[in-house]
Amino acid sequence: MLTAPELLTLIKAHNILSQIKVPAKARKDAAALEKIINEANYKVDHTKKLIQPIKIKRGKSIKLKDAEELTKPKEKKEQTAEQKDKKKMNEKKRVIKFILDNKDILEDPEVMKLHKGLK
Repeated sequence: MLTAPELLTLIKAHNILSQIKVPAKARKDAAALEKIINEANYKVDHTKKLIQPIKIKRGKSIKLKDAEELTKPKEKKEQTAEQKDKKKMNEKKRVIKFILDNKDILEDPEVMKLHKGLK
C-alpha cells in the first residue's frame, strides 16, 4: 500500500503532464488522495507503484521512480563574477534611489534620534 507522501509524489509528477488538483486538507490522507485520483479517471496500482489511466487513450502510466526524478528540485545555476558585480551595482543603485527619493523623511528629527549616525 502506498503512503500519502508517495501518492503526493506521483500526483506532482502526473501534474507535470496533466492536472489533478489536491486540496490542502487531503494532503496527508491516503484514502482521500486515492479518491481524488479515481475521480480524475485514473487508478492507483499499489504493487507496481504507479498511477494508470482508467482508459488507455487518456495518458501514460507514471512510476514512482520516474515521479521522483520529475519532481526533484532543479539545480541552481552558478553566477559568474560579472553577474554578481552587476547584481551588487543594481542593489546599490536601488538603495541610492530610495535615499534620494526619501530625503525629507531621513532629515526628520524623529528619524535622526533613532539613527544617531545620520547627519
